[in-house]
Amino acid sequence: MEFEGVAVRDVMSLAQISNYLIVLFAFMLPLSRASVSIAAALLGALFFFGGNFKKSVGIIWSSFAMKGIILFVAFYFLTLLWQPYDSWRAGAVYLVPYLYLLLAGIIMVVLRKRFIPIALGALIVGMAVSEILSYGIYLELIEKSRIIAQNPSPFMHHIQYSTFLAFVALVLLDLVLRERRWSLRAVYLLLFAAMVTTLFLINGRTGQAAFLVGLFVLGFMHFENRLKALILSALLAIAILGAAYALSDNFQERIRVAQSDIQAMIQKDSYNSSLGYRAGMTILSLGIVREHPFFGTGVVDAMPLIRQKAKSEFPKDDWLFDANHLQNQYLQILIEIGMVGFGFFLFMLYAIAKIPLRSERDRNIKYILLSVYLVTMFSDVQLHIQFTSGLFILITGLLLAQSRADSSFDQTAKESR
Repeated sequence: MEFEGVAVRDVMSLAQISNYLIVLFAFMLPLSRASVSIAAALLGALFFFGGNFKKSVGIIWSSFAMKGIILFVAFYFLTLLWQPYDSWRAGAVYLVPYLYLLLAGIIMVVLRKRFIPIALGALIVGMAVSEILSYGIYLELIEKSRIIAQNPSPFMHHIQYSTFLAFVALVLLDLVLRERRWSLRAVYLLLFAAMVTTLFLINGRTGQAAFLVGLFVLGFMHFENRLKALILSALLAIAILGAAYALSDNFQERIRVAQSDIQAMIQKDSYNSSLGYRAGMTILSLGIVREHPFFGTGVVDAMPLIRQKAKSEFPKDDWLFDANHLQNQYLQILIEIGMVGFGFFLFMLYAIAKIPLRSERDRNIKYILLSVYLVTMFSDVQLHIQFTSGLFILITGLLLAQSRADSSFDQTAKESR
C-alpha cells in the first residue's frame, strides 16, 4: 500500500502496524467482544490517515463483493430517510453494527499476502485458547462468572460460540484432508476433535446444524464422485451424532427439550419456549411482511410493532412480549427494510460467493463460511451481533485480500510474458 507524503520507513511502519493489528484482531476475536469495535476504530484510523485514501477507496469499490456489502449497508441507512426525524438517531445507533461490514474492504486493501495464513492461524489459536478455558469450566477446574459447567461457553452466548466452533472445526477438517505432513495433520485432527466435542457439549443446536450441513458441503468439495461424497459425509455425520448422543448428557437434554417445545406448541398452543419463541416470531413476522412488503416497517418501528402484535395474537405467551430481536437474520431484514432490502442482502451474499480465488483451499473456506452463515442466520441476527459479525467480516476480508493477491500475481505473470 502506497502512502503519499510519508517517509518510507514510516510507510513500512504503518503498513506493518495494520497487518499485525489484523492478526491480533483474528486472535482476540473469539476471546473479546470489544475486539470488533476496537479493530474497526484503529484500522479505520490507519486507513483514513495513512495516505492515498482516494486510491484505496477506488480499489475497494472495484471489488464486486465489496459493492454488494456497501450497497446493502447503504440501503439500510437510506431507509432512515423515510422514518420520522426524531427517530433517526435511534435508528443510526441500531445500524452501527452493520457499518463494521465495511471493515472487510479495509482488510482487503491493507493486508499483505504473507499475513493472510498468519491471520487465519491466529483465529485458530484464539479458538484453541477459548477451548482450553471451555474444558476447564466443563471439568470445574475454572470458575467464570455466570458460566456453568453444563454449558461451557466462556466468552460469548452459546449460539455465537457454536457458530465459531462449526466454522473453525470445518476449516480444520479441510486442513486434515489436505495436509500431507502427518505431524501437522495430527495437530489439526486433535483440534478438530476437541472443537466438535465442545460443539456438542454446549447448548449449540444452531452451530450443530450448521456443522452437519457444512460436512456435506465439504464432502462435495473434496470428492468428485457425488455418491461417495454423500455416503462418506453421511457416515461421518451419523458417527458424530451417535457419539454425541451417547456421551453428552447436555446433547440428550437439548433433544428432549426440543421435543417438549414442539409438543407444547402442537398440543397446548404454547410458545413460551426456545423453539416456541422462534415459531411465534416467524408467525408474527410473516404477517407484518404481508402488511409492509416492499420497504418494511423501518428499523425503529419493527420490534415495537412485533411486541404489540404479540400481546394481541399470543396473549398467553409472555416470552414474546419482550422480544428485542427475532433471532432470525432473514426475517429481521424482511421486516425492517422489506423485500427490496432483502434483495440487496441476497446480492451481497451472491457477490461474496463469486469472489474469485485460485486456490481450492481458499474456495473451500469461502463455501464453509457461506454454508455456516446461511444456516445459523435462521437462528439469530448473526450480522448484527459483534462476535459473529466479526467472524464474517474477518474471513470475508481475508478472502478478498487473497483474491486481490491472486489478481496481482496473474497480472504480473501476464506482463512478464
